[in-house]
Amino acid sequence: MNGNSSFLKVFNSIVHSRRTTRIFSNEIPDNKTMIDILESALYAPFAGATGISLRNIRTIRVLSLNTETRDCAQELLLSQIRNRARILHIVLLFAPFLKKRMKSFETRITNLAQNGIPGLIDGAYYIIIAEKKGFPNVAKQSIAHAMQNMWLSATANKLGFQLISATAMMSKNKRFMKLLKLKVGEYAIDGCVIGVPKEHNKPQSDKNVNDYITWL
Repeated sequence: MNGNSSFLKVFNSIVHSRRTTRIFSNEIPDNKTMIDILESALYAPFAGATGISLRNIRTIRVLSLNTETRDCAQELLLSQIRNRARILHIVLLFAPFLKKRMKSFETRITNLAQNGIPGLIDGAYYIIIAEKKGFPNVAKQSIAHAMQNMWLSATANKLGFQLISATAMMSKNKRFMKLLKLKVGEYAIDGCVIGVPKEHNKPQSDKNVNDYITWL
C-alpha cells in the first residue's frame, strides 16, 4: 500500500504541475530524456478497431531547432496562420454578429499572425505526431492521448511543453506534408514543442472537484 501511495502522490504532483511553457532557453535536452518522452507517446491508446497495427498507424517526426527542415516547417505554418487570420477578418467584416463570440480567437490568431509562436522560435524540438486515418476515424483523439503522455513525461523530466495546435490544419498542406514525408489525406497530425524552460511555471491553483462534477 505504501508503494502505491507514493506512486499516486508523485503522479498527482506531475498532473498538478503540468503547465504550458511559452518561453524556452537555448539549451538542448539530453537525448536519453527525449527518447523517454517520445517513447511515452507509443503507449498512448490508438484506434485498434481500425484493424491497423500501431506500427502502421502512428508515426512521429522530430524537427530540431536551427535546421533547414524546422525553418521551412515554421515558415509554412506561419504562412497558413496569416492566411487564416485574413480569412477570419473578412468573415467578421461581413458577419459582425459573430465578433462577440469569436473575439478571443480573433485576438489570438491575429497576435500569432503578427508575432509568430514564441515557443516554436526558441524550443529545442518541434514534434509532430501523425496518425493514419481509418474507420472509425478517431485519429485526432489518439493523437491527443499521445500528446498528453508526452506532456506528463516532459513535466516529470522538468522540461517545458507547448502545444502547437495550429499544426493540425497543416494536414492538407501539400508542401508541409511533403516535408514530413507523409501523404496528404492519409494522416491527421498535431504538434508540440519540447525544450528547456527559461523559468519553471508555478503549479496550477487548487480546484474543488465538486465544482465540476454532477453525480447521476
